[in-house]
Amino acid sequence: MDKKLLKFVLLFYAACFMISTLSAFLMKLAGRYTSLGWGKLFVNYVLNYSVKLSFILIGVFISKYLIKRNKAVIFWSVFIHGLMSLLLTFYSQFGQIVLSSWLFKENSELSIKHIYERGVFGIDYNFFIYLSIITVVYAYYFFQKQKDFQIKESSLKAQLLDSKIIALQNQLQPHFLFNTLNDISSLIDINSEKAQDAIADLSDLLRLTLNLNDSKYITLENEIQLLHKYLDIEKMRFNEKLDFTIEVEPTLLKEKVPPLLLQPIVENSLKHGFSLHYDTLIIQVKILQKKNCLLFEIHNNGTPLLHEDIVFGTGLSNVVSRMDSLYEANYSFEMKNSILYEKGVSTFISIPMI
Repeated sequence: MDKKLLKFVLLFYAACFMISTLSAFLMKLAGRYTSLGWGKLFVNYVLNYSVKLSFILIGVFISKYLIKRNKAVIFWSVFIHGLMSLLLTFYSQFGQIVLSSWLFKENSELSIKHIYERGVFGIDYNFFIYLSIITVVYAYYFFQKQKDFQIKESSLKAQLLDSKIIALQNQLQPHFLFNTLNDISSLIDINSEKAQDAIADLSDLLRLTLNLNDSKYITLENEIQLLHKYLDIEKMRFNEKLDFTIEVEPTLLKEKVPPLLLQPIVENSLKHGFSLHYDTLIIQVKILQKKNCLLFEIHNNGTPLLHEDIVFGTGLSNVVSRMDSLYEANYSFEMKNSILYEKGVSTFISIPMI
């Protein structure tokens, strides 16, 4: 039997014993049980409850058997326990008579009629004790089953979350690769030497992304390293038309963040920041801590937003979806016209530190 369950049963039974014994002592003080001394009265109650306990434990084992069997029918459970709760009184009287005769050398009558006459007056109390303990047993296994179900459900949710995040990361990496290859292809006709350098940088970048091994989190230091590699490639393409800075507090470099969190946002800045009227672009990335959160600020001085409703492409949608999976509602993502430059766009991300 489960030790915790046995402990509950014994504690409840001990409480019933103490209440019943105290009631008997009070009745003796009131003039009842005059034929019994204090010691013998106490021993009689000990014998009575000891005999009951063996019967109740049988009922507990039967309950466990019925619960463990998936085919157990409620009707049979009610019938068996109802019958045992009625038999408990007569069983305890039989056992008490046998033990008293053996311990005190009493010649008590051992007949069905005598057992019935002695037991019939306590049948309601024993019925209550038995069914109360059996209810404790069923409640215990019910809550244990609920707990096991919740643990299993949490495990399945975690597996589903991992699969979802892996799928999102696998979706992002080809998107990122194709866009970078397009950038390099446009560089080949302009400057083949730079294109070769960009391919070498892309090779390093791919090696870093492959080393992620479907990780849900990487260090902020590795995330910045990925972003630097990407911006170095873009810098070859745009030369002096692109300038970028990355500011981060050194104490935050070991903090965990989702991989490729910043690159899609910076890529979006490059894609939409350049235009006929904005042929030079400054991108500024700031990373700082506020209470227990990491704050990311990505500013550019390019083309401002023309509409309040932002249509997210694959990259931005992927970033938001992964944060939603990892942090549920405990994150924020906001994109609006720049507060740092006269024109441009600012993106703000807040995620909890883990």
